[in-house]
Amino acid sequence: MNSLEVLSEWDSLPSKSFTRESHVDELAISCDCSGLFNLLLSHLSITLPYRLSRPKAVHYFNLLQEIGSNKISTLKSGHLLAWRKDVLPSSGDTGHVLMLESEPVLLRDKVYSVSVYDATKRCDGVSKRSIELHTNEQGVLIGAKLHQDESKVKRMPIYHAKIEGSRYCFGCALPHKMCMCGHVEASKDQTSVVIFRHPEERKKTISTVSLIKQRFPSVLVKDSEVFPEPRAKEREQQVLIFPGGDIVEAGFAQLNMQAEAKSLERQYILIDATWRKAKKILHLNPWLAELPRASLSLDKLSNYLVRKVPSEDALSTVETFASAVGDSALTTLFDLFMQKQIQMIGADCYRQNYAGHINYSDD
Repeated sequence: MNSLEVLSEWDSLPSKSFTRESHVDELAISCDCSGLFNLLLSHLSITLPYRLSRPKAVHYFNLLQEIGSNKISTLKSGHLLAWRKDVLPSSGDTGHVLMLESEPVLLRDKVYSVSVYDATKRCDGVSKRSIELHTNEQGVLIGAKLHQDESKVKRMPIYHAKIEGSRYCFGCALPHKMCMCGHVEASKDQTSVVIFRHPEERKKTISTVSLIKQRFPSVLVKDSEVFPEPRAKEREQQVLIFPGGDIVEAGFAQLNMQAEAKSLERQYILIDATWRKAKKILHLNPWLAELPRASLSLDKLSNYLVRKVPSEDALSTVETFASAVGDSALTTLFDLFMQKQIQMIGADCYRQNYAGHINYSDD
């Protein structure tokens, strides 16, 4: 049976309930939204997001953000759909995940009706029902009305992707041929680093942000060129990681900061883009350019061996992130990733195309 057939069968079980503990047998199913799809992926022998034993909605969102789309035009029956909360609670609801049962139907301008399978407290567990999806003028998903009797539309980024026959591994969000599963253990820590990513970086088949998410699967990544200006109180807590600021040592961005939002002392913003586009993001977001800056103290060249490094003080996003949080496991994962990349393109091809780069290595 495919995913929709399995969900249809579970929806017809005589006993259904909404619980944080997930279980299904011939007579009953009990789960929350993420638990439903943990059961489904396990049933289909598909690796759970980031190889977590009990991934939550935030982890499904972070996975779909890397491998999927945010366009209504590519949303199909059988696609998994998810959104997340920016600030995660220490326990409980982190967002929502569901599966599309039918193709989107246009209700009115930029508003679509879709039939979905999910599990909610209001419906007391698994149910098949209709919800509304909202888009902007470009057809990008920007919000949802989860229950028909709600008046307010929840505004948030939404991503979706198929789960069966995907070219991507759900354990690491990389193409199967580049799978990095088993090389790093996912951390339960919440980091104080938020990644502002240029949309073109997300579209790349192999994004180093996927490596960051393998290690820190709850990290917040925002995709845009223009970002909403935060309130003054929030800006007081923010620091931009960017050249030109005070030099700081590795590990300055502490972990375990988002679990208790009220005690958040600092939020560090890291831009994921080419140098030219990073500067454009600063130009388009004056409030971001005005933030205090932190610059890393470098002791070696970037190990991003398959991309041209513009200068000796330039690091990739994943290297900057690893240094900021002081995580050697992420650095090791990136080094292994580079070795695998070079093996795939071949040593001779690597030498021919990269020997002139300042960070070229023939090891």
